[in-house]
Amino acid sequence: MRALRQSAVLLGVAMVVAVATWAVRGDRLPLVADAEVYTLDLTVPLVSVAEAREFYDAGSHYFVDTRAGEPAGRPVIPGSFIIRETSLDNDLVAVMDFLYPEDPLILYGADTPLPVDAVAARLVNMGYENLVILQGGFAAWRAAGAPTTGEEVAP
Repeated sequence: MRALRQSAVLLGVAMVVAVATWAVRGDRLPLVADAEVYTLDLTVPLVSVAEAREFYDAGSHYFVDTRAGEPAGRPVIPGSFIIRETSLDNDLVAVMDFLYPEDPLILYGADTPLPVDAVAARLVNMGYENLVILQGGFAAWRAAGAPTTGEEVAP
């Protein structure tokens, strides 16, 4: 019983010291990163939806859907093809008849660029040279009223 009481007292003292240290100490990390202070270190640059739309309308770039999961039935940018990180090699085999390392590619994902950058990094390592990531991904493309095809599938 005495050991239990001592443990409780030590735990209480430790908690008080931890809270006091936290309250007094400055320079805490922010809970949300400020976009003006922090920048993402991506393998390839970002392209705005407006600029990507110009490329789309001109037909000068290939659009690549990098979103994970099964692509069947989900909306896409018309004319885009699929290269996912988990099946990159197999997906590339499906498009190798017409896709060359020097072709301009716009890669897009759901909304955040980090998973897309993982695909971009692998493509760069394979010799692909002209890559950009759609800023805001498919969500930004759709929100801008740009063309999409396919239907949403309920989760």
